[in-house]
Amino acid sequence: MRLIDQEPNTRVKPMRILCLGLTRTGTNSLATALRKLGYNPYHGSECFKNPPRDFNLWIEALQSNQATRPYGREEFDRLLGPYDACLDIPAAILWKDLYAAYPDAKVILTTRDPESWWRSMDATLFRFIRTPLFRCGQYLDRTEIGPLYRMSELVWKVFCANCYEQEVCLRAFVEHYASVRAVVPADRLLELPVGCDGWGPLCGFLHVPVPDEPWPWEYSAAVLGGHIDRAYWRVVRGVLWWVGVVIVVVFGAWWVI
Repeated sequence: MRLIDQEPNTRVKPMRILCLGLTRTGTNSLATALRKLGYNPYHGSECFKNPPRDFNLWIEALQSNQATRPYGREEFDRLLGPYDACLDIPAAILWKDLYAAYPDAKVILTTRDPESWWRSMDATLFRFIRTPLFRCGQYLDRTEIGPLYRMSELVWKVFCANCYEQEVCLRAFVEHYASVRAVVPADRLLELPVGCDGWGPLCGFLHVPVPDEPWPWEYSAAVLGGHIDRAYWRVVRGVLWWVGVVIVVVFGAWWVI
C-alpha cells in the first residue's frame, strides 16, 4: 500500500491557486502575500512542520510521477487537503499533475532572470545537494535531513537529471517556463517577476482589494544560506556523535579482550 493511501486528509476547500514558478523566484514573498489576502498556501517550507510525513509523501509523488500511477486529484487532495494554494518545490516540479488535478485553479508564475536565478541556486540549494556531508548525513538523520535530501535529489533529478552545471540548469529553467506558458491559457495566467511590488497585479488577477501595506520581501539567499549552514552543523554533530560511539565500542571491546 502506498503512503498516500493511508492519509486521512480530504479536501476541505477548493484548490484555488497553483503557483508554478520555480523556487528562488519570489515564492516565499508570494506565500506571505497570499496569507495576507486570506488564502492558506502550501509552500515547500511547510514540509518542515511535519518532516517525516510531508517529505516522504512528496518522495512518493515524485517517484509515482515517473512510474505508471502518478498522483491525481484524490492523492493531491489527501496531501494538500487543508490548503487552497500551493507553490515552490516540489509542487512546481509536479506542475503537470497538479494542473491536471485542479484544472479550475488560477495559475501564477513567479519569474526571474535565468542567470540571476542560477547564481542564487548555486549558492544555496544546489550547494546543499552537492555537499558530501549531507549525502552521508541522510543515513544518520532519518527524521528530517534524510527525507529532505532524498526529496531534493528526486526534485532535481526530474528537473535537470541531477546535473548542476550552469548551462544544463539554465536550459531546464527556460524549458520549464516555456512549457507552462504553452499549456495554461493566457487569461488564467499571471506572471510575477521577482523584485517587483506584486500587490496590484496579484489583487487584480484575484479580484480582491489591494492591502494598504508594503509588498512582503521574504527569504533572501543570505537567509536561506544560513539555514543550510545550520543544517550542515547539525549533521556534523551527528557524525561526531556516531564517531564517539564507535570509539567507545572499539575501546570497550579492546579493554575486555
